[in-house]
Amino acid sequence: MIVSSGRPVCLGIVRCYTIAIPIWTYARPSFGCFFMAYEYDVFLSYRRHGEWPEWVEKVFRPLFEHWLGEEHPRVRIFIDYEIESGAAWPQRLGKALSESRVLVPLFSRQYFSSPWCQLELSQMSAREARCNFRTAENPGGLIVPAHIHDGDGFPARAQAIQAAKLQEYTNVRLAKGSATEEHLSEEIRDWVPDIATAIRSAPPHDDEWTRLTVEAFVEQFRLGDSKQTAPPSLG
Repeated sequence: MIVSSGRPVCLGIVRCYTIAIPIWTYARPSFGCFFMAYEYDVFLSYRRHGEWPEWVEKVFRPLFEHWLGEEHPRVRIFIDYEIESGAAWPQRLGKALSESRVLVPLFSRQYFSSPWCQLELSQMSAREARCNFRTAENPGGLIVPAHIHDGDGFPARAQAIQAAKLQEYTNVRLAKGSATEEHLSEEIRDWVPDIATAIRSAPPHDDEWTRLTVEAFVEQFRLGDSKQTAPPSLG
């Protein structure tokens, strides 16, 4: 199984070359870094505020996993509430992001007031930039968002990324089998092919990403409440 053949992909944190390597092996280039398989296909990023966690878990996630699984069988999705409480959660969160092919952020107004959400977004944005995504030659990206709240107040950089529009369906009391849930299902079904395309276009994993991302998350933890022993409400 070949990850890439004849297209630019990222080697190390600053270099992109054209290579072809098997997904379950690693290659060691001349400057000393090496590649390992990703652990996850998707890192789901959202602000745990108010009713968003319940909506994500009970309404959004089942439909998302179903339709993305149709496009990309055996898809592996990371979501932050899978992290157990304990002092090592910043390392676990950073490692999971660094070992995910694609970031799927659910943009709300609260998302952009969270230093943790912004850190997740900035880390994947840096990977896109280093590997020449969102350019004239390679317009695709590794960030595939959805809007779950009015996007008028979002930063310009977020508004510039094409996103699914799910604002009309973000009600935690959405009745299963209702017409509104059917419309949400259709919106997700039409959106996930873009995510599957991004997964397939992800560059081979570079082990250096893990070190750099974990360091960034540990530093954010240090700047915040270093006594916190459970993952934050991402805020």
